[in-house]
This record gives sequence, structure tokens and C-alpha cells, in this order.
Amino acid sequence: MERISTHQFMILSAAVLLGTTFLPVGSFVTGTAGRDGWMAVLPGFLLGIPFGLMIFSMIPKYPNKNFLEISEMVLGKWLGKGMGLLYILITTYFGAVLSCQGFDMMTRTIMPLLSRYVFILVLIFMILYLYYNGIEVFGRFCEGVFPIVTMTIILISVLIIPRFEQGELFPILGEGIKPVLMASVSVAPWPMEYILVLVGLLSFLPRQSGDLKQMKKGIWRAVLLVAFLDTLVALIEIQTFGPFEARRLTYGLLVLGKMIEVSKTVTGVESIFALVWLGAFFIKVGAFFFAGMWGIKSVFKLKSLKWSLVIALIYGIVNLIFLRGAEIIEEIGFIDNYLILPFTVFWVLMVWGVDKWKSRLKSR
Repeated sequence: MERISTHQFMILSAAVLLGTTFLPVGSFVTGTAGRDGWMAVLPGFLLGIPFGLMIFSMIPKYPNKNFLEISEMVLGKWLGKGMGLLYILITTYFGAVLSCQGFDMMTRTIMPLLSRYVFILVLIFMILYLYYNGIEVFGRFCEGVFPIVTMTIILISVLIIPRFEQGELFPILGEGIKPVLMASVSVAPWPMEYILVLVGLLSFLPRQSGDLKQMKKGIWRAVLLVAFLDTLVALIEIQTFGPFEARRLTYGLLVLGKMIEVSKTVTGVESIFALVWLGAFFIKVGAFFFAGMWGIKSVFKLKSLKWSLVIALIYGIVNLIFLRGAEIIEEIGFIDNYLILPFTVFWVLMVWGVDKWKSRLKSR
């Protein structure tokens, strides 16, 4: 079986956590908490750490098993398979809807005349290419793309400083702490998306002595790094546009790219940033394609490659159904808040709690 290194695990975790969140984060948090929205990012992301550690705590007891298989062993065959079926449906549908955002973003920015059919063909080719080459190649792809995305975000943050408006961040906590806490809840589904990928990734993680400790540190580093990047994006959007305009802009970071000037000669570099975002987009969509396939293999023991073609076809069909803009954003928000967040929290807590309860019964 393929294995990824602890370093690849940390980068892959950070890449999936970041995904496409750096584009809507400013709009998300300012919509609830206004100018204090940037404070909500870190608390929202921190929710992913205890759930990641709960899953890791079960690795020594169930070696070479992913969480889907552990769930079936702990909860029993039928309940475990039922949770696994829900996992397949959620990850497949969310990945398909998320893929629609790529076409929407490309036609809004650098390729307004892009054919939907061409985009679907490129999308299916990329996710099938990454899947057929395995999780190790996917890990290398993340190692190549994620540092570029990180440096691009930092570069935008530095180059946009001359456009900052004075006083947009003040008064701090002018409306109290409650809006910040509510905004943190809106961010909480993002780390839960990563937990759904981690569920299937377990069986591909390294098993050498000391690796588990390194991977636990890797989750902390990944969460804190991504929380820092998204907080930075929210800060510069608020500081540049003000909280009311930042709330309105779905893809605020791309708008910032249009505003950047380098020595008054290089302008409109949003096309470069859009291409960088496309790399992050393929990581997030590819991760959920992997997750859906891991679920099919674990729950139904179906390992034929034809099932990957079926999932890819679903992605293409969903891309034809959904149009663009607000419809996609609303659907992603619905899946995040009403499917991914409650399902992941309930599932992980239930499996972890039942396993602890059974262990205590055996020790008596």
C-alpha cells in the first residue's frame, strides 16, 4: 500500500484546509462580525485540532485501518455502513458542487468566454490523473502548489499596503464579542471538510516509530498556518475595502489583484493570482474525489477503476446543472453548515466515545 511521509502529510493537510477558503473568507467573516471578522478565523479553525487528535488516538488500536473501517468495527456492521454511505454521498456531492466554483471563478476573471464543456473535460482529466497516479503523487502535487499559493497570498498582502484605508479596523470589538463568536461558527465547517478527508487518509499514513507524534504536530502546524493565511486575507480586505464593501465581494482577493501596481508599470496581475488559485482548487476538489472513492472501497469493497469514472461523471453532471455565482455559493454554504459540520462532529464523537466506553468495559 502507498504511504506518504510525515512532511507530505503536513503539507497535504494544510493544502486541503486552505483549499479555496482564502477567496470567500473576507466576505464570510465580515458578513457576520463586520470589521472584527478577522478575529473569528483562528477560533473557527481551531475546532479541527481536537477532532484530528481524536482520530489519531485510535490509530495504535486499529493499525492499517481508515476511520470508515474503524467506524464499522466500533459501531457494528450496519450502523457503520450507514455512516459510511452518508460519508460517500456527502463527500461526492460536495466535491461536485465545489468543482462548479472553478468555472464560475474562471469566467468571472481571466476567461469570460470559457466553454463549460471544455472546463468539465479539463476538470475530469485532472482529477482522474491525480487519482490514478495515487495518493503519493497527489502529496507531491500539494508540495509543489501549496508553497506557491502561500507566497502569492503574502505577496498580495505586501503589495496592497499602499491601498490601505486608515482606521477601517477601529473600534475593535465595537459591537462586542458575540458577532465574532457567531462568525467563528460560520468558519467551523472548513476544518470539518479536512476531517472528512483525513477519515479516508488514515490508511496511507506512515507507521514508523515516532511518526504519530510528528503527524499530531503536523495537524497543529497546518491549522495554525492556514488560520494565519486566512486571517491575513480577511485583514487586508477589511483594511482596503472597509467592512461593508468586503462583505459584498465574493472573490475579494482577485479584486485586490486588479488593484496592485508594481512601480506603476505592472498592473492587473489578477490573472496570475487566478491561475494560482486554480492549483488550490484542484487540490480541494481532488481531495474530495479521493475521499468519495475511499468510501466506496471501504464500505462496499468495490475497487474497480470504473467506479472512479462514475464519480467523475457525477462531477460533470453537477457542473451542467448548477449555473454560477450566488447559486453555487449558497449551495456550498448549505452543505457546509447543515451536512458536513453536524455529520462530522456527530460521527467522530460517536465512534471515539463508543470505543472509549468499550475499552473501559473490557478493563473492568
